Amino acid sequence: MDILIKGGELFNGKDFVGKANVYIKYGKVVEVSKEVKEAKEEIDARDMFVLPGLIDAHIHLSGIKGGSLLKTMFERPEYRVLRASKWLERLLLAGFTTVRDCGEYVSLALKRAVQEGIIRGPNIIAAGRPITQTFGHGEINHDIPLEFSHKVGFSEFCDGTESCIHAARKVLRDGSDFIKVFATGGVLSQRDKPENPQLSYEEIKAIVNEAHKVGTYVAAHAHGDAGAKIAVEAGVKTIEHGTLLKDDTLKLMVNRGVSLTPTLTIQEVIYRYGKQIGVDEWGLQKIFEVRERVADVVKKAKEYGVLMISGTDLGFETGLGDIDMGKNWYELVLLVERGGLTPKEALITATYNSSLALGINAGFIDIGRDGDLVVINGNPLENIYDVTKVTHVLKAGRVEVRNGKLESKT
Repeated sequence: MDILIKGGELFNGKDFVGKANVYIKYGKVVEVSKEVKEAKEEIDARDMFVLPGLIDAHIHLSGIKGGSLLKTMFERPEYRVLRASKWLERLLLAGFTTVRDCGEYVSLALKRAVQEGIIRGPNIIAAGRPITQTFGHGEINHDIPLEFSHKVGFSEFCDGTESCIHAARKVLRDGSDFIKVFATGGVLSQRDKPENPQLSYEEIKAIVNEAHKVGTYVAAHAHGDAGAKIAVEAGVKTIEHGTLLKDDTLKLMVNRGVSLTPTLTIQEVIYRYGKQIGVDEWGLQKIFEVRERVADVVKKAKEYGVLMISGTDLGFETGLGDIDMGKNWYELVLLVERGGLTPKEALITATYNSSLALGINAGFIDIGRDGDLVVINGNPLENIYDVTKVTHVLKAGRVEVRNGKLESKT
C-alpha cells in the first residue's frame, strides 16, 4: 500500500461508517477495513474525522478582487490568472479537491496548469465562457455598446437556434468540460430581472443536443421559475441558484433527474457586504428577494427529494474575515443554518451528491474511487463548523496538505 489513513471516524460521503482504515494505492482507494496492514506512509487519524475531499460545484475562478464585475472588463486576464492561482491553494487548504467553474474563460488555463503540475489546486471542471442571449445576464452591463460586450468576451452570444449551435460548438472547441447557459436574468447584471426567462426552449435544446453529442451536459443559471422550467424541459442537467422555483418545477426536476445548486454563499455576501465590497448598484437592489426566497426553496427541494449539491458561486475575493474565497465551507454552514439541512445532509451535498450530479469519481470513499480525502480534527456531523478544522488533504493519493500547511513539492 502507498498510504494508510489509520483509525479515523469515517464518513464515506453518504454514510457514517465509524472507525476504519483507508488504504490508497496508485491514487485510488483500494481497501476500507478494520484490519491494519503495512503501508509506505501512515497518517494517524485516530480521534479525528475522515471524509471525501470536498467539492464546490459552482465557483468562478475569475481572479477578481472586489465585488464589481463591471471592473473586470478592464483588468488584464493574465493578472487575474495569477491571482486565481493563489485562490486554488487556499481551496486545497480548506479541504476542496474538486471545483466546478461555472463560467470563466481563464479557468481553462488554470485547469490545464493544475493537470500539468505547474500550480497547486483542486481538480477543475471548467465551463469556459458561458452562453448568453443579447440583453442577457451574460452582458453584465446593458448600457455599454453591444459590440464592446462582444469584444470583452466574458460570454458567448447567441440568438436563434443556428446561432446557439455555433456558440455551443465554439465553447466546446475552446476546451470546456460542460456548457453553462443563462436561462434567466440575474442579480449582478444591470437591467434584466432574476425572474425574466432568457433563451427559448428551442435555443437551449439546441445547445443541449450539441453537449450530448460529445458526452457532456448543460448547466443553467436560473433564478426565475419560468426560465428554470424551460431549461429543465429542454434537457439541462443542473439548475444553478433556483431562488424563485415553485413546487411544480421542483417536482419536474426530481422526475427528470436534474440537480439544484442553491448557492447561498454569494447571496449572503451581497446581502451583508455588497456595498462595502463595491457591488454595482443594480445588484444591491435585486438581492433581497432572491436571498429571502432561496431558503424556502432549499427546504422544499429537500421535501420533494431534489438532488442538491453544494456550490458557493464565489467569483471574487472579498477581503472579509468570515466569507471569502478559501472559506467555501461556508456554504455548508448556510445550508444548515438557513436551509434547514442537518450537518450530515449538508456534507452529502458537497461529496456524494456532487459526485452523482457531476459524474466524477471523487466525492465518495470506496474501492476504486479517487484517493481524495480530508482529515479533520473535529466532528462536523455534530458541529458543522468543525469542517474548518482541516489537518490533512489528499488528492489522487498524494498528500497536498499536512498538519494544516501545504506540503512541499518534491
